[in-house]
Amino acid sequence: MRTVLAADLGGTKCRFALVSADFGVHCVERVATVRDREPFLQQMAAAIGRVLARAGGELDAPTAAGLGTAGVITPDGGAITYAPNLPLDGFPLARFVRERFSLPAALLNDGRASAWGEFLRGHAAGKDPLLCLFFGTGIGIGLMVDGRPYAGGNNAAGEIGHTVFRPDGLVCPCGRAGHFEAYCGGRAIADRARAEIGPQADGHWSVQDVLAVADGGGPDAGRARAILADAELAACVLVGNACTLYNPRAVVLGGGVLTAWPGLADSIERHVRQQTANVIHDGLTFVPSLGGSDAILWGAAAATGELWPR
Repeated sequence: MRTVLAADLGGTKCRFALVSADFGVHCVERVATVRDREPFLQQMAAAIGRVLARAGGELDAPTAAGLGTAGVITPDGGAITYAPNLPLDGFPLARFVRERFSLPAALLNDGRASAWGEFLRGHAAGKDPLLCLFFGTGIGIGLMVDGRPYAGGNNAAGEIGHTVFRPDGLVCPCGRAGHFEAYCGGRAIADRARAEIGPQADGHWSVQDVLAVADGGGPDAGRARAILADAELAACVLVGNACTLYNPRAVVLGGGVLTAWPGLADSIERHVRQQTANVIHDGLTFVPSLGGSDAILWGAAAATGELWPR
């Protein structure tokens, strides 16, 4: 069966796999994201090598590589110009993969990759326009229009997490103030809990930890609830704004924050239906992500043009 190598390069973890023409995801390798470039590239190359070594039997060797990655991709699709959660600013990643593994490589923003994957196989498959929003370490967005991911004039469309929620507000992981991601991105929620509540015993906060403290009724419950209230409002406003701007047929919601906090999806849908015009929300469908991280792999595979019609 035909395959391509696909990657999901995220701010917390990276996944590498072979994707087959039947949407199968095979030979998966997963590594934690490190913040220094050389160790990152070494880990990535080693993981890809392990995936390729496992091809065989019913799985043909891959004919191309598609990489869904956080950040803004250059218009020629060769490098990442802006990657606040990865150590790859300006690095010619497509050339690196091509030269190291002798595979033609395509780069695609991970939000767009997710949207493409959900459009091909998700709960809202074929809905056009399709808006996908993923609340993870950061915030990913993808918009499918006429069966293709919308890229914008300089291939930079979709960084909605880095639009302003509160001018002069909390500092975003990108270094600027007041962005939505500073309030409802998973890393920002954890960082805020660490700063305002204190360190965890194991040194790590998660969204699930913040929810547990908020529900626990202890001395820090009020602080945790305030953090979550800000995150909920930011997520609701962000999705409402995006729906008003793009007028999609369907909205896909996913990502690790929503996995840990499933009630947030209900709040988002309720806000959109209450706060947007009828013409925006009448007939609008909200669905959960089907593929999750696999949707990024499907979309990255689609970007190669090797498996499915484009």
